[in-house]
Amino acid sequence: MNPRTLLIGLLLCLLPTVATSQTTQVTERRYTLPDHGHFVLSVPRDWKDQVKQPPNRLPPTIMLGPASGTAFQVLITPIWPFKPGAPAQSADQLRSLVERAAQQAKSQSVEKELPLHDLRGASGQGYYFSATDRAPEPGGWKFLTQGTLLVGELTVTFTVLTNEGQEVVVRQVLEALKTARQEGV
Repeated sequence: MNPRTLLIGLLLCLLPTVATSQTTQVTERRYTLPDHGHFVLSVPRDWKDQVKQPPNRLPPTIMLGPASGTAFQVLITPIWPFKPGAPAQSADQLRSLVERAAQQAKSQSVEKELPLHDLRGASGQGYYFSATDRAPEPGGWKFLTQGTLLVGELTVTFTVLTNEGQEVVVRQVLEALKTARQEGV
């Protein structure tokens, strides 16, 4: 074999290794949940966050987006049981919630069917779907990924809104949710 061909082949084999070793650095962020400890999420370091805390000690919504560059929006709401000692929602109940959301999204989506995908987190099961808006508003979002996941006693709902070329954002959010945890309960 020609040495030059061998070298090119070797470089092509190493390219995926180099590409995956240059992953985005993540940072662990803790969000206070009134009377329910903290929701811990590892997200890319360069993402900004904002917490919308409604009155009366209701669950907050965590909003994530880029510090700079192309816009996207992530909304995460960790919801705890409102009755002390109430059991966590079952996998079937979560699936039903996500199926209903998918049915609502289907009326505006390009896709005729919106299949559910499993999302297995460190402490629970979840589901999500993705849809393409057939007529996004100017300046709006073309792609939606939405679902629910159990994290400790929490039912975590999430929505990811993106546009063309932002598939990596969805993957990063799903990875962050897989490793999310609840502390200090």
